[in-house]
Amino acid sequence: MYEVISNSLKELEQGKNIVLATVVNTKGSTPQKIGSKLLVRDDGSTVGTLGGGCVEGDIWFESKSMLEENSDSETRFREYTLNQELAEQEGLVCGGTMYFLLDKLIPENQNIEHLRSLQNSLNGKDSGKSILTLVNSQNKDLSIGIKKTFDFENTNEIFNDELINETEDIENTISNRTSKCIKLKDGNEWYVEIYTTPATLLICGGGHIANSLAPIAHKLNFNVWITDDRKEFANSNRFPHAERIVNDLPENALKSLPVTENTYIIIATRGHRYDLVATQAAVQTKAKYVGIVGSMRKAILIFEDLLKNGIPEERIRAIRSPVGLDLRGRTPDEIAVSIIAEMLMIKEGGTGLPMAMPEKVWSKVISKINNSLSESKI
Repeated sequence: MYEVISNSLKELEQGKNIVLATVVNTKGSTPQKIGSKLLVRDDGSTVGTLGGGCVEGDIWFESKSMLEENSDSETRFREYTLNQELAEQEGLVCGGTMYFLLDKLIPENQNIEHLRSLQNSLNGKDSGKSILTLVNSQNKDLSIGIKKTFDFENTNEIFNDELINETEDIENTISNRTSKCIKLKDGNEWYVEIYTTPATLLICGGGHIANSLAPIAHKLNFNVWITDDRKEFANSNRFPHAERIVNDLPENALKSLPVTENTYIIIATRGHRYDLVATQAAVQTKAKYVGIVGSMRKAILIFEDLLKNGIPEERIRAIRSPVGLDLRGRTPDEIAVSIIAEMLMIKEGGTGLPMAMPEKVWSKVISKINNSLSESKI
């Protein structure tokens, strides 16, 4: 997203019109997820992707038409169904529906400042933001494309907004830092989009678990930070992709780092004493995810000490320990996979359950095949 926003800002600063196309909702099987973006420049070149193929081609064509039609800002909402015939033509195994918001932006100060603020939220210079965009309106007086901006630090302002008559789903979406399309009881649909720094994995301890976790997290676009007071365990040779390496005791290292609600902390130090002080420091940050590597007995001992030290029970209950999903892995690499899987589940709002074929779908498949076989025998 950062690349799309930063390039969009450059275009406007150079006096050029652009169209930003965003996937705001999906149903069924689709080639891209909610939040995917495509910048279409005045010359037809692009940055980002909506999934490629005919989907992206059609949205690009409409975006280019918007740029050629007039010099005014404009917003369009489009539904795109990937039917079986279309999917087969493109070689896709998809059969869902995608919903797009196409925003034409002209180089005026309001648009430039808006994109600059989003860029600053993405690179950590400003507080994170949630942008609410009206994508479907049941009120003739409300135009598609109306935007509401709320800083994470001032989300209470949603309560006082006269256009939003219910806030629970929107608040939960912002709290979970996920982008989502929400239909309210009045029939209006709002696309809630999150702009914040990239997710960061902070590993306390430079041992085997950290060595397995770091490269996987890096490939999944997490920023990786490592802390360990032993330089032989935490250095650029062992962790070539780490953005930050702090050689200090965990209680000092955590205080020195800009931990946000988008930080995931894994405690994997070399002993109980270090695990305890690292966990105590971690739970006093804004980190949304704190996990302790080790046995349940270790976790119980740490939790008892935290309670004695006055850490609120609610915060302790939120700690993931034993950390990770139950994959029954034992090696450092297997444990790393289970931890990363749990982090992605939290990050993307998943359930962690198997994505098994629903029984009703199986029934349709079996029925279809049986009918086909019956007809072939006639």
